[in-house]
Amino acid sequence: MSSILLIWNLVYTSVSIMANHTTPYHRDVNGWQQWLDMLIMVGHYLPLDFIIPTINLQFRYNPRTIIAMPGSALEHGVGYADGNRACIAYYMQQNVHQSVGIPLCTSPHMSNLQL
Repeated sequence: MSSILLIWNLVYTSVSIMANHTTPYHRDVNGWQQWLDMLIMVGHYLPLDFIIPTINLQFRYNPRTIIAMPGSALEHGVGYADGNRACIAYYMQQNVHQSVGIPLCTSPHMSNLQL
């Protein structure tokens, strides 16, 4: 896997494409709470909501919507909608970092900024 790092051009270690399916409420178990997953919606479909029940939030999940969130920290899910849609999910996996010996990042803090 280390040889792939030389040509991998994303900051994310993993990419998934989910097409035309519901996603029950879940947390992403292989992530890390400090990392933001990137979810991008494409397609033609009826109105759909992205729900984060942990903090009682609901977003309209229209085509061309991008959501960045810590998927391992916040339970989330998406219901059914008529039409053709896909979610392109970019995310990090802690086990990938560990297997190639890349240290995990620390939580951001204001004192880390160089002014």
